Amino acid sequence: MVLDLKPILAQRNIAYSTTFLTKIGIPINAAVKMLKGNSIGLNFNQITKLCVNLNCTPNDLFALRSMTLSNEHALNKLRVFKEEAIPNITEWLANKSIEEIENLMKL
Repeated sequence: MVLDLKPILAQRNIAYSTTFLTKIGIPINAAVKMLKGNSIGLNFNQITKLCVNLNCTPNDLFALRSMTLSNEHALNKLRVFKEEAIPNITEWLANKSIEEIENLMKL
């Protein structure tokens, strides 16, 4: 299992992930490790902060990295971890119309 914040941060249109994490009270060094996928330890306080501020459940934060499990195992319900790059905000906005950007800013 791996902490995979990229999909939920992208869904919430959070472009400055490190800034967001530090503003919600996660120390900068932990935030950087979380975003790089190098975080080896999380505490319940951090998980709670993430869930409250991202309006999600712990299931939304974790993904399953290649593991050998029986087909009936409950962990199979987690999404599969995919190492994908988060699009650069400038590149992402380049494909949007002015109206779309204005609507996004109203959210």
